[in-house]
Amino acid sequence: MLRPVQLLARVAPQAQPAYVQAFAGGEAALAAAGIDTPPRLAHFMAQVLHETGRGSVLFESLDYTTPARILAIFGVGNHSAAVRAEELPGLVGNAPALAERVYGLGNPRMAAELGNTAPGDGFRYRGGGLLQTTGRGNYRRMGAKAGTDFEADPGRIVDPACALAPALAEWSEGGLNDAADRDDIVTITRVINGGLNGLDERRALYAELRPLLDGDGGADIAWLQDALNRYGASPALQVDGQAGPATAAAIAWFQVRQGLPADGVAGPATLAALRVVAGVAKTG
Repeated sequence: MLRPVQLLARVAPQAQPAYVQAFAGGEAALAAAGIDTPPRLAHFMAQVLHETGRGSVLFESLDYTTPARILAIFGVGNHSAAVRAEELPGLVGNAPALAERVYGLGNPRMAAELGNTAPGDGFRYRGGGLLQTTGRGNYRRMGAKAGTDFEADPGRIVDPACALAPALAEWSEGGLNDAADRDDIVTITRVINGGLNGLDERRALYAELRPLLDGDGGADIAWLQDALNRYGASPALQVDGQAGPATAAAIAWFQVRQGLPADGVAGPATLAALRVVAGVAKTG
């Protein structure tokens, strides 16, 4: 089985060095959190990679350069901030101002939820780290769990020596090992995200990661792709040993036809069904 840092190198070669170092030195911490089986590690890393843009994001940027994008994400009807068109001139290309409007005192209810009590808190405590911890209150709470004062020094949340601690604390608080054992990515996403934003991408990441943790990951993915093709996947998959959206879509297609939950993830039930029918072409 690939080690976590090897897994990161395979699926996120552009990951920030701080994250690479965190995983390189974090195997004991992962094991202590019970993230010690292929399904648990794959689910954990799928969430991390989605939240961080495959490891490329340390802190939420909020440096939006077009009015349309700001309104699409934070405008009336799309976000509690309900940003209005007349506000845009002061927010486009101005990350601190947008953060204050969305997470800080410019959005009082959100600020109260996040514990952002002072001017500038919205930007200072914007999303940061492996699971994008957001808000002064959460930085304080996760800092207490990590034994590090993230509230006083928010940059520490991406320090390699500290970065895993808040992510593991959030995972453990949510009881997400049990959800991972059930392949319940919907529950995991709700706990991590507070909703289901990016669920399809999280599923695709899990589908990419999971086979890499069982022996020869490339060979396992290639077998999966070939088996789906034998069953009649259309369009046929390229048997290249590389999981991705097309493979996830074919898995979901197969699951529908087998009466399984169509989540696009090749979990134990899906693999068992596929092994039974792998040599049999689809009929009907």
